[in-house]
Amino acid sequence: MTASAAHRPGRSRLLASLWRTRPAVRWGTLVVGLSVYAIASLEPFDWQIPARVPNHAERTPAGWRFATPGIVIAEPPHDWLAAASAAETLELSLVIRPLSAAQSGPARILTLSRDAHMRNLTLAQEGDDLVLRLRTEDTDLNGLLAGEPFARLEDVLRSTGWRSIDLQIRPRQLTLALDGQPALSAALPPAVLRTWHPSFGLALGNEMTCDRPWLGEIRAAVVKVPGRGRNYAEAGAMHAPPACWAMGYPPALVPFRLFLLEDTIRNTFMYAPLGLLLGLMMRSTGWVALCGGLLVILGVSMTFELAQLFIASRFSSVDDVLYNTIGGGVGLALALWGRRRSRGRA
Repeated sequence: MTASAAHRPGRSRLLASLWRTRPAVRWGTLVVGLSVYAIASLEPFDWQIPARVPNHAERTPAGWRFATPGIVIAEPPHDWLAAASAAETLELSLVIRPLSAAQSGPARILTLSRDAHMRNLTLAQEGDDLVLRLRTEDTDLNGLLAGEPFARLEDVLRSTGWRSIDLQIRPRQLTLALDGQPALSAALPPAVLRTWHPSFGLALGNEMTCDRPWLGEIRAAVVKVPGRGRNYAEAGAMHAPPACWAMGYPPALVPFRLFLLEDTIRNTFMYAPLGLLLGLMMRSTGWVALCGGLLVILGVSMTFELAQLFIASRFSSVDDVLYNTIGGGVGLALALWGRRRSRGRA
């Protein structure tokens, strides 16, 4: 051993020893690492093939009828949401008639949501109960608090007659009336409407992902905020696509459309070890190695994100690919830089 090698810093000796390991060991380590990423990206492996389903929503003279599963949609942006958020004030009035007292899902009557796991507001039917999910600063992204909906009103939809539902959100106060009679009064945290995400669509008769159908009729769906109001049951207020994709999560194809800090941090740091591993495996340490490694990281991330289209509890996102590549690129650059310094001291 030469004098320079004897005094080489421990980090340099570690990098050099990792590089001199046999190719089979390095490639085996990479295979194991990719397997770990596959498990982390795809578990719990609840595979679900997205299905294109026909839309059976029927237009009636007064509103919409869902005798068989269907959906009508109002895409964002919603012109009333900014005013509602600023005043923490919203009124919602529905006139509905369920066609069955035994519906599950909960079956969405009206929802302002992205999918079955992320929402601002949902009124739904579970059995013959009316279920309210409401996103606030105290709830999760699904409008649930400790896994429970904001409110459940029992046995109010057991009749197939017409019912009116009037929901009012005021600063720190929510009230709900059924057929003009008070049925619920509850305190709210300071931030409710300010927590609502503006990219979520509004749907009647189903979830945005077409997998929580409700059977019934809607002849009024009025949203009121200070200075304006709109009846979404009126002709022209919503559209009924000829078919829709039934899936657990729709992909987020627009970068930064749905920013979630926890996901951003996790996806950035998750791929840093993969970048480090690739940097230790490559023969060169220059720009070609950096660019090649970034392409590999990008390819791995895209592969797992596309596979998540078929996992019911995961969603594919362009954002995740970007954050994975940034995190992996940082790890790759650190490994290549460390190896160059190690060679320079040899």
